[in-house]
Amino acid sequence: MTPLMWVAVLVIVGLVALALEVFVPSGGVLGFLSVVALVAGVALAFVEQGPWFGTAVLAVTCLAVPLVLAVAFRVFPETPLGRRVLPPPPRPDEVMPDTDRRAVLRALVGRRGLATSDLLPWGDVEIDGVDHQAVSEAGPIARGVAVEVVGTQATALVVRVAMESPARPSPAPRPSAVPRDLEEALETFDFNALDQSQAPETSRHPGQLDSPDTPNNA
Repeated sequence: MTPLMWVAVLVIVGLVALALEVFVPSGGVLGFLSVVALVAGVALAFVEQGPWFGTAVLAVTCLAVPLVLAVAFRVFPETPLGRRVLPPPPRPDEVMPDTDRRAVLRALVGRRGLATSDLLPWGDVEIDGVDHQAVSEAGPIARGVAVEVVGTQATALVVRVAMESPARPSPAPRPSAVPRDLEEALETFDFNALDQSQAPETSRHPGQLDSPDTPNNA
């Protein structure tokens, strides 16, 4: 075999071994043989045919390696081994969440419930006696804390710690009404007679004071 044929054989063997590495789980043996064959083919091209031919073989090898890998990975999922190793792509109905479920969750926005587990940030909450998966809007939420639903994320509720409603001031006590009997008694009571009975026995004017000339009876 001529050196040119050896270069072609080494490059082809290297590319085939590289493709088989994708299909056959060899633990890296085929990949190592592929690298050795490709390097040997390029080196032989430089030594036997000169730098120009060696550069051309190197360029062809650099273009062929990614092309072979792309084709191998394209075909591999269609093989029996590929179907066993790679799971099939999900169906559209598996990717999209249940619309009815999301409608039920959206109806819970604004409702309050209780965290049945620690939300770090994911956990479980109970709304109207029903358990739901939830995620905290901001920061962790401890178990047993009252929460409020503020939105939905896929098939989970977005919750935050429920804010306490401000206490309403208690109304001032209204003055009690005066009983009707007491009101009539106060209207008919003679306060003038009460003042006259408590008046002093002397007829001296309250504002009149004893003068120095007034003899002292004592």
